[in-house]
Parts: sequence; structure tokens; C-alpha cells
Amino acid sequence: MLVSRRPRTTNIGEIEMRKFLLVASLGIAFVTVTLFAQAARQQDPQTQTNQNQATKIKVKDNRVVVADKSKPVRRALEEMYAKMAEALRNKDIEALRATRTSDFSVDMPNGQKWDLETSLNYSRAGFQQVKTNISMSDTIESLDVHGDTAVAVMHQRWSRMQMKAGQLRRVDTEAIQTETWVNTRDGWRLRHIGDIKPGAWYVDGKRIDPSKPYDPNAPEFKPE
Repeated sequence: MLVSRRPRTTNIGEIEMRKFLLVASLGIAFVTVTLFAQAARQQDPQTQTNQNQATKIKVKDNRVVVADKSKPVRRALEEMYAKMAEALRNKDIEALRATRTSDFSVDMPNGQKWDLETSLNYSRAGFQQVKTNISMSDTIESLDVHGDTAVAVMHQRWSRMQMKAGQLRRVDTEAIQTETWVNTRDGWRLRHIGDIKPGAWYVDGKRIDPSKPYDPNAPEFKPE
């Protein structure tokens, strides 16, 4: 016996409910995918967005460079420069030696190469000539750090009362030079000084040629 079936009717309320459930399901799926993508980015070091304000990631010359914005190396070197300045003021040659490595060297502008002992002997002679330090400063113009090696471009200024040509005179000198530091088991130590570019040098207010022996009767130096 055949039983006739009525076609099933769907009222408007049921249709609207289905639409609501469909939209809700899509929304949940979108949120799930978004959260998964964020978690993946946090786990993937290649795509992680750095939230640590103490570091900065940048691309330089096709290299990814991670810079520590807290600048611990810069602070450590500034402390070493302060120790060097104190050693000069106190005329303490051993304290000055302690800031350098045993293989320390200097490439002088005239082509000479000094080792550690030669540079310390130069400082000893300077201790005898300098009577009063007026001011001295070491400014790190730029700093490039690669692991345990740091290369600093330094701007040095030094004003003092110094014996020159038999008289006590005011001497003001400055130079820009490249200094290479290495991080040893005892901390950062200066290994090399090079690319020395003397700036303006004055004796008793008159500019002199830093490449020549001091002559008080020479005319004022006027570089081209």
C-alpha cells in the first residue's frame, strides 16, 4: 500500500537559523585560523615579530643584523676609555697597560708600526712633559660589533699644559682613529689602533702642523 508523503516545508525562521549557524561556523573557523597563524609566527624565528624593545633587527648589506639597543658593548668600552683617561691623569703606566692586549699595535700616520712597549714608552715620555691635564674626551662615533671583536671609530680630544720647546705651553689636540677591541676572559681589551687622522692641533692658540716637530717660530699652519 502506497503512502503519500507531503513535501516538507521549511519556514522562514528555520532558514534564518541555518544562515546564522553558517555565519557563526565561518567566524569560528576564521578566528581559529588566525590564532593558529599567530602561534606559528611566534614559534618560527624567521617570521617572529620581535616584541623585545631591548633588541632591534635590521637588514644591512644583505645581512640580517640583530642589534642590542641596550648597547652593553658600548657601555663596556666607555668604561674602558674612562679607565684609560684615569690612567693618563694619574700617570699610571701599569693601569694603561692593563687596558691593552699583549699583542697590541699601532699603525702610525708616518707608516711606522708600534708594539705595546713602544706605545707605553711614548706614554711615559708624555707623562714627563705634561704637567696639567685640562680636559680629555673619547667619543665613540661609530661601533661595529662582531662577536668578541668590536671596531670603534673614535674622536679624541685632549687639552693640557705641556712642556714644549723649553716652555710650559697649552696644547690642544684632536684625532679620529679606528680602534679594535677584543673581548678576553678579563673583559674588553684594546688590540689595535690605526687609520689615525689628526685634526686641528694648537699650541698656545696657534695652529701647528701635527706631522712636523714643533717650532715656536714657525708660521701658523693653514692646511689647504
